[in-house]
Amino acid sequence: MLPSIALAHGIEMLRDGGSLCASFQGANGSYYWLLLPVTVLEESNAVAYEQPVIVERPHAVKPMQISWAHATTILHQVDVLLPGTKDRRYVERMYEVIRNEGRVV
Repeated sequence: MLPSIALAHGIEMLRDGGSLCASFQGANGSYYWLLLPVTVLEESNAVAYEQPVIVERPHAVKPMQISWAHATTILHQVDVLLPGTKDRRYVERMYEVIRNEGRVV
């Protein structure tokens, strides 16, 4: 079951090589990431993104894989809850990756 979003913290690129992450707090008080894990395609050395996952922080036992449609919904909910002063540098990038289902164009 997907967590309901009570508070948005931000959208950023992780220092693991480019994974995209939307962080938020659920109505249950737990902290979560909507994560788009980056991967390098061996045949071309191009970058792509794996299926989106929800990670409960900081003790995630197993990330929950979700659909691209669910990722769009969660990202939109986080986006509208972000304070206007938050850095929005990666918001459109995350939308683009989700729209292209992980393919970088």
